[in-house]
Amino acid sequence: MVSIAGYCLMKYLKKTIYYFLFLLVLLSFLWPFNASGKQPTIPVSAAKLTRDMDLDEIVFFWSQLDEARRNILVEFLRGYNESESPILEFMRLSPDKYYLNVHKFDSNFIINFSEKFHNKWKIYVVKPHGKKLFSIKNSITARSVRIDNVVDYKADPKKIQTFLQKGLLNFQPGSHKKSFISKAFYNSVQNDNLPKGMIYETMGKTSLPEIYHLTSNSFSNAWLIDTNFIKKNFPKKIVKASESDYDVGFIIEFSNKKLFIVSLAVSGSFLLIVVFVNLFKPRNDPISLWLRGI
Repeated sequence: MVSIAGYCLMKYLKKTIYYFLFLLVLLSFLWPFNASGKQPTIPVSAAKLTRDMDLDEIVFFWSQLDEARRNILVEFLRGYNESESPILEFMRLSPDKYYLNVHKFDSNFIINFSEKFHNKWKIYVVKPHGKKLFSIKNSITARSVRIDNVVDYKADPKKIQTFLQKGLLNFQPGSHKKSFISKAFYNSVQNDNLPKGMIYETMGKTSLPEIYHLTSNSFSNAWLIDTNFIKKNFPKKIVKASESDYDVGFIIEFSNKKLFIVSLAVSGSFLLIVVFVNLFKPRNDPISLWLRGI
């Protein structure tokens, strides 16, 4: 009687474990990808903020910066020339991950990212995404690029040709993918033809120090890119574009996604181990003994 009760209890516990693991995996998939969390209160009227500055301007509010960031900003602006701002090429992979190529930089510049400020947004220095194409006859034709987005934002074939000749567009090597390319707005071009990397590609990588991550325009993210700093600390990620200009790549990612990846990997591995053990371990219940002829 005791053995039967123990057998039933073990069977019940195993079912409970399976249900728990199933729910854990399901919750991992439902984990929100987008940036979330408590956001700082905007200290000025949003309407006034919009009215008092142009769309391409970046405003830093002294009250939103701690002492260390104030010192960094003052030092950074000494080597910053707004007229020398480079061209930024970007692609949105998901609500919490973006690729960015910076073309033809030779001095300090600022990356202004319009998502709500959160310290979980991280930026990683990488090699430029994709390869340059200097001719529209080289594996991609401007006239065949799918530009079915809003007409006011799309780049026409002539403009795409100009971008290519200036070395401002990168593509996935050997790919025949033809996706949206925008006009240049405030030195930024959206190019959905960049190659996609692996979901875990930033695991183990070092992000730009948080001291360079500031609140801009009262609510969004900005990173101060000190060219001397990245040349010293990430020399292998920088590509020489001309005698005096350089290209570099970045990945902007909401870091909570890594927690999702790790939890999914752990729960999936644990589930596989439990299934494997239960498949191959000897069973002594009456049905298993009967099947083995004992």
